[in-house]
Amino acid sequence: MEKATLVIPCYNAGATIVKAVESALAQTVPVRIIVIDDCSADNSFELLTALAAQHPQLTVRRHARNGGPGAARNKGLRMVETAWVAGLDADDFLLPGRMAKLLEHAERSDADFIADDIIRIWPGQRPEEGFRVWRDETLGTVRMDLARFVRENTLRHVGFRRELGYLKPMMRTAFLFKHGLSFREDMRLSEDYDFYARSLAAGAKLDVIDPCGYIALNRAGSLSKDIPTKAMQKVLDSDLALLTGPGVSSEARSALREHLTQTQIDLAWMKLIDAVRARNLAAALKIFASPLVVSTSIIVRLGKHCLKIPLYPQGRDEGRDTAAKA
Repeated sequence: MEKATLVIPCYNAGATIVKAVESALAQTVPVRIIVIDDCSADNSFELLTALAAQHPQLTVRRHARNGGPGAARNKGLRMVETAWVAGLDADDFLLPGRMAKLLEHAERSDADFIADDIIRIWPGQRPEEGFRVWRDETLGTVRMDLARFVRENTLRHVGFRRELGYLKPMMRTAFLFKHGLSFREDMRLSEDYDFYARSLAAGAKLDVIDPCGYIALNRAGSLSKDIPTKAMQKVLDSDLALLTGPGVSSEARSALREHLTQTQIDLAWMKLIDAVRARNLAAALKIFASPLVVSTSIIVRLGKHCLKIPLYPQGRDEGRDTAAKA
């Protein structure tokens, strides 16, 4: 009997989806696999249909219209019948023993979420040439509460692209169903962070452990695409909702306020860029009338941008994507 299901949201991933699914099929323990095609315009669905015809443990469903990653993940979660569920992005892949290692940890832990540190690689690199996302040193097991989780998603503490929100934990299905947890479908940015934070606020026990074999592919220029300002506004809304929600300690509220300030600064920066592009001087000047911590940070950011100084501490992928310094 399968103990775990892998849910894979897919959108225009024809170049990578087969490798992702085949890595799930190659796990050393039996798993079920659910792929939700989010109305792809390429050949993703055709490739998935062909794979499903060969592998009974693979289920493929297709959205009639594009709903975003949250909607795709939620559809997959509603179909899960195993004790555990984990996510896999369509452009990532797993090493064969990854799910076995997570299930072994689950047998000796009371954790509801078990997240192994991710290994990032660049195209052409082998997994053993990659680098860890969160920590370079050996972790063992780190039990994570909401306050620490939020801080580990605040860039001044962890540096650029080293946030815990990138991890893909294996999650106890009964806990998700008991608390009615689902991904926010109106978020296209930081929806993972929001989901994990709300789960911790609901009482989830989260273990973070050393890498078990989740391999994430970096793509040159992937960070240079414009993030819509309204997407960052949703992140701010998420922070405000967490701050006013139940199950939040005073320490966690302090961490959330710090994350909220970071989000406010990022949103103000994006609004400034929008104003400059639109040649709207009034809108640009309005940014500097923001609260002092925001306006001061924007001035500092402008200076760093002009001097080509990184905004935040850089991870081991420094220099591979110049957008990290913008």
